[in-house]
Amino acid sequence: MKARKVAREKAVDENRKLSAEYKKSQGQVSQARTRSPTALVNGESTLGPRTARKRRHETIEAAAKIHGSSNEHSSACFEGMFDTLQKRCKLDKLTKYVTENKQLTNRIVCKEYKKSVLEFEKSDDNIVRSIATYYASGVMGKRKYKSVRLVLSMKSNEGKPGKRTSISICKGCKVPKLLTYSNLVEQLKKIDIGTVHEIDPDYLEGLETENQVNGAYRDLRQYLPMLAKFYLSQNRKESLKGFAESTGTFQIALGGDRCPFGKYESACSFLVSFLNVGRRVASSYDNFLIFGANCDESSPVTKKYVRSLLPQIAELERTEYEFEGMKYRFKLEELPNDMKMLAMLAGELTISAKYFSPFANVSLADCRDVKGTFRTESSNKWKPWSYKQRVNVVNKVEAFNPFLPRVKKRVALEKISEKTKRSKITDYIAKQSSRQEFLPLLGSYIDKAHVEPLHLKNNAWQYFFKAVLTEAIRKSKLPADCKKFSEVPADSPFAQVITALQTEVKARRLANKTKQWFNETQGSGADWHYRFTGKDSRCFCHNFMRLIKWLRCEKDSSKERQTVLALAYLGVRLRDCVSLFSRFEITSDHIDQLSIACHEYFKVNSLLLPSSVNPTAWTLGHIVPAHCRQVLEKYGQGLGLVTMEGREAKHIFLKKLGENTTYQNRWVEIFRHEYVMLIWLPQQGFQQPEAACKNVAYIPERVFNDPSYCYCGLLKACPEDAKCCVCGDPIMKFIEQSVKDGRIAPQLL
Repeated sequence: MKARKVAREKAVDENRKLSAEYKKSQGQVSQARTRSPTALVNGESTLGPRTARKRRHETIEAAAKIHGSSNEHSSACFEGMFDTLQKRCKLDKLTKYVTENKQLTNRIVCKEYKKSVLEFEKSDDNIVRSIATYYASGVMGKRKYKSVRLVLSMKSNEGKPGKRTSISICKGCKVPKLLTYSNLVEQLKKIDIGTVHEIDPDYLEGLETENQVNGAYRDLRQYLPMLAKFYLSQNRKESLKGFAESTGTFQIALGGDRCPFGKYESACSFLVSFLNVGRRVASSYDNFLIFGANCDESSPVTKKYVRSLLPQIAELERTEYEFEGMKYRFKLEELPNDMKMLAMLAGELTISAKYFSPFANVSLADCRDVKGTFRTESSNKWKPWSYKQRVNVVNKVEAFNPFLPRVKKRVALEKISEKTKRSKITDYIAKQSSRQEFLPLLGSYIDKAHVEPLHLKNNAWQYFFKAVLTEAIRKSKLPADCKKFSEVPADSPFAQVITALQTEVKARRLANKTKQWFNETQGSGADWHYRFTGKDSRCFCHNFMRLIKWLRCEKDSSKERQTVLALAYLGVRLRDCVSLFSRFEITSDHIDQLSIACHEYFKVNSLLLPSSVNPTAWTLGHIVPAHCRQVLEKYGQGLGLVTMEGREAKHIFLKKLGENTTYQNRWVEIFRHEYVMLIWLPQQGFQQPEAACKNVAYIPERVFNDPSYCYCGLLKACPEDAKCCVCGDPIMKFIEQSVKDGRIAPQLL
């Protein structure tokens, strides 16, 4: 026992000595390795190859003992080390270690990237991305889409001339490709755009059409609830006006017009929008197509569709709808159309009739009366048409017209021309103090129509320039042998006005058209005609006085001087009117100012200008103030709410969509393109790029900010002067007095 105890104590002492020696040697090794720690630069160890290899071996052995590696579980040490790294090492350092090793990156990262790219190219996200690319600012078309797809994903192969290779982010990491065109078309066909009806032979049965009509249309009962759900989605609901937390009414605006599909091709479309979107009603992206066909606005095809809208609207207004807890209804509130379309919708004669206005019982015989007023009271000279009055006149016309079935024949049935027949009917309607020929296509909804500001301002400036042009040619006294504009003397009022039109007013297209008209007619043949655009009107609002400046001459007679000053006065009043009635936001005080400016505009036309008062001048003078006040009382906004500016832009938009369609299926394809662009893509998170809404100033800022300019926009002779040489002319006081009194001042007679 004693010997065993001694042997055990001896073994313990030896073990302690060995342990102490091991610790001492380990301390020496640790101090040596601390002086040269392991470090990586660009994924490579900074140690010598032998030392690095030895440390790796020791690390593996230590990890194998710690994590229980064996022949059966040989990977335990590696899994243990990786688990330790991903738990104890910061992510950015771990990322750095992996990416600095090129071999590891190419083998692992690129492999994973390739897998992700392949999955993405087959994903719904890439489908939406490809469709959004195809519809970027319009429809690309097959050829352009293929080119864009090629440019975004391929480049020339420098090693193989004439060949292409994929664009890569790094070696083996190719950029994801868009869908091929065939796959894109296949995906587009899968999108549910709702029901679009074609105008087929069954639709045309019984209609008298000169040419074959191709077109398509939607049923409002199916389409408007789709639009409502689109607007009530989370990303658009906040912008709707007139909606409470759980209820609301969509205020429908419905109108149609001619589409500019080509110089020799007629096309007509009807658009629907919601007044609840506010200013965006003037955007082409918030006006939606419901009817389109290659026919005229007054075609039987168009009229048939408009008649079909009446029961659809009635059903929509009766029904209450619900979407995600929101209860809503529909109500037709406005008919934004130009005068020609309004006359068709109302079943009236054209604007050239004796009673020319769709809004009031005014005639060519009494439209120059400067003391007449327009309101609903019996004391007013002009009153709005009532629906009951329209129906009564239609009944009388049907009883009189011998060329309609089921009527009494009051005109002899002898052989007479169609022109004579038509003349007898229009004369009879005029004798009824009316312009009504048929029942309104939209029934009593026609009473909701208000005057549309865009066409009104364009027509008013068109008539203004026509008066300036006529006076300029008359004063120039061009010789008979002057056949071309290039032969017109440069110092003549005509040449100076056209030069100013091009260089100062910045209406180059109008100037070129006027030159072309003069070259063809020498100013005495066919009447000058040019359709003003919104851009032309804005240019004239800012710089119309530049034309008056060149129209005015020192050697003018008193009559010529008076005409030039009357045109200047007219232009200022027209500019002020346009500035007020084109607004979305307006107050009662503004409408009071508008009423004064409109009446002064009408009076100067009626009293002092040689041309007779036209429908545009009368409408601007009397209808605009009344309708502007009605719109303010009803919606709390200005007449800009019923503008056709967005609809005119939409017609250009439809023309561009039609460029990438087949003729026979044009309108069906346009309906699909429009739905995908304006509804489907925004629902997928792709909003169409659009310029931010901004206020358009029709009165130039210089007249308020720069004392060197007169209120008319013309430069003063001296900044201290109250007015420019035109507005400060002594005769201008008599013109102002004449307009105020409603009769020509004796000094002007």
